[in-house]
Amino acid sequence: MRTLLHVMTLLLAAAASVIVAGQADQRPAPASQSWAVFLQPDADNPAETRVIFTDLLTGESVGVNTSGERHTVLKDALLYLDSGQRQVKLVKPDGIIRDHPFMSLDARDFRIDWTVASDGQRIAWATSQRHGDLLSTSLMVSGLGDLEPRQLLDYGPREGIRLIPVAFDADGDSLYVEVHAEGTESASAYRQRSGLFALDIGADGMSTRALPGEETCFCAVGFGDDVMLRLESDSQTPGIALEIHELSSGSLRIAPPVALGSYKQAGNILASPDGALAVYALSQISGLPGESQTTRTVMVLADLENARQTVLNYPMSALARPIAWTEDNSAILLWQAGMSGTWKMRVDDGATVKVADSRYLGMIGGAAAD
Repeated sequence: MRTLLHVMTLLLAAAASVIVAGQADQRPAPASQSWAVFLQPDADNPAETRVIFTDLLTGESVGVNTSGERHTVLKDALLYLDSGQRQVKLVKPDGIIRDHPFMSLDARDFRIDWTVASDGQRIAWATSQRHGDLLSTSLMVSGLGDLEPRQLLDYGPREGIRLIPVAFDADGDSLYVEVHAEGTESASAYRQRSGLFALDIGADGMSTRALPGEETCFCAVGFGDDVMLRLESDSQTPGIALEIHELSSGSLRIAPPVALGSYKQAGNILASPDGALAVYALSQISGLPGESQTTRTVMVLADLENARQTVLNYPMSALARPIAWTEDNSAILLWQAGMSGTWKMRVDDGATVKVADSRYLGMIGGAAAD
């Protein structure tokens, strides 16, 4: 595992030079075991984003320009929304852009949201419609042998409320869903959620259950294997505490805040694959939006077994998102807002190095046939 990840890190740097030069190979891609996927703004066309697939065996790259948002790694393709065409698209290492076969928006829909299981084999999505001030949502799922998409819920109409699929559990048998209040997206620098519940969608039928914690908390939330992590500020205590909810037992442990009381914006929680650690971004934002506003961000490491938090690094001057654990959970890969690149940060000392001039998204399997 360590050797593979080391090779991957080297290829991140190699891919960066290809992307910066703008010479990505667009010939049909051969079958491959693994491809690293990157995003790079198109310098000649700001409305487009270049997707780069880098073959981990050969180092060769395939590039294709896309016009859209919310690029998401699946098992064998990259998913995104072409907002101009109002169409969900797939792009694969062969460089061909395809319409998604069943995820789409019709004339009534104003929004589509989705989440993908950690193994990339199951996807849930919600399409939402407006009826005056009322909203309604259709929640769907597909994957793991489903012959056709399956409807899970038809929700609403409700005033200003819609559903958003947030995450799957480790087995893909439960879907965590947010009852989302429209218009709250910009209330914080990082994504906050409220009204979460679990939808069990296994072979034995479908049922809903409440998730632990305060339902009205508007908090940053993350999920790991059988754990829900929630960042909550307390008016009585400076800083942000981490709630560690074990979902199977219902137990709760709280990691006290780190000593950075002026840092009040937190989010983008990422649990390690072994369930022992988590990391999130914690920011201080001063001044009004625009040239006078300043941002300072640190990464906070949470020891989930001992319920402790520590600051990893000296402040960065941008919002940040940890995107993947690497090197046997001894380092993380992260993005910084407004910057085209990927950085690696060690968790033992916070040492940070830029490993690519493009944004790393994740890994996909070999190119699939149509």
